[in-house]
Amino acid sequence: MNQFNRLLYFEWKKIWKHKSIWITLGILIAFYFILQSPYIFGNTTINDTVLETRLEGIRKDAQYGRRLSGRKIDDSLLQEMQKAYNKFVDEEDSDYMLDEEYQTTVRPYHLLNKTLKNMLWESGINPQKISAQQFYDTRTVLISEKWDRYRLTSTEKAYWQEKEDRLNKPFTYQYAEGYDYLVSMSGIYMVCMLATFLSAICLVTVFTEEHGRKTDQMILCSRMGRTQIYYAKIAAGTLSALLAAGILYLIAVMIAFFTYGADGFSAQIQLSSGTVSDGFTVGQVFLMMSGILFLSVIMTGIFTMVLSEITKSGVAAMAVVIGILFGARMISIPEGLRVLSQLWNYIPINLLKSDAGFQDLRLVSLFGLNFRSWEISIILYIFLIIILVIAGKKIYCGYQVGGR
Repeated sequence: MNQFNRLLYFEWKKIWKHKSIWITLGILIAFYFILQSPYIFGNTTINDTVLETRLEGIRKDAQYGRRLSGRKIDDSLLQEMQKAYNKFVDEEDSDYMLDEEYQTTVRPYHLLNKTLKNMLWESGINPQKISAQQFYDTRTVLISEKWDRYRLTSTEKAYWQEKEDRLNKPFTYQYAEGYDYLVSMSGIYMVCMLATFLSAICLVTVFTEEHGRKTDQMILCSRMGRTQIYYAKIAAGTLSALLAAGILYLIAVMIAFFTYGADGFSAQIQLSSGTVSDGFTVGQVFLMMSGILFLSVIMTGIFTMVLSEITKSGVAAMAVVIGILFGARMISIPEGLRVLSQLWNYIPINLLKSDAGFQDLRLVSLFGLNFRSWEISIILYIFLIIILVIAGKKIYCGYQVGGR
């Protein structure tokens, strides 16, 4: 064990001594801040008149949202909101937002109105003009359309209908903007994309460096043995990937909670994703996505290292990983192509899309049990990690140094 610990420490130092990992990590952190800054910093301007800073606006909306937390989304709340909006809803000029009456009577319902619009956005229905019955009927129609779009089987429909029937209705509004941010494309999804990019750049040298420097013959003949060296490299690379991803993850969480607050862990996920039938809270979804994120970081890191050993080329491995990353990010496979679309959604960058992979309604049956996409992905990722480690060990330990 002492020998392995020395090897692990040695490989860890080799990874972090490279300036490239520090530069890349610094650039990605700066990039993340730059992406988020327009939504936090600066001013909200209405027709060249500064209304407030964006952060002031977020804090004000949060204060109003917290006041409404715990209220049922029923006719009483809808009518209360609609009455407040009636005076301003037909105005064509946005100057009305500068009106003091708007700020005191309508602004308190801004987040509620936004939440209801997001829940029914596919229908285009304005929540300022419907009853509670119409609201929930419209949501039912949207759910049915989603089932048809995913071409669910009768078994899958029955599974999700049972979940839907268990939901407490009417829904309870709860302020949860911080967690909404984290489960959106700006939060965990973005961390996954940046962490994958970082692994592609910084882990490709874990195995290829010794080949490039022609030191592989000396290292592979050491008394430590190839097996211990291999596992030390895999462990050091994996821990490095987890550390870098953890830094990015903590930054995302701190931005979310500093800006929006940490309220709403127990808020129904339906407030964030209106057509979901699961009984999870938004906080629980955040924790599940966090777990999948770090599991995917382990898998991606090991895949990158093993691929670099197979190809004996860091550039080739980097190109493949980045190609998969951006291909998955840019290419969308229609739900109608059921098998191909379902497999495509298991790629981490797709699975962690809050409105796509993580909400994939198609089930996988194993041993008489039905597993959802995020559940089967955990099994799949662990299986791939084991296969990659075994395959990488066989290739590394079987490598013979050729003539120079």
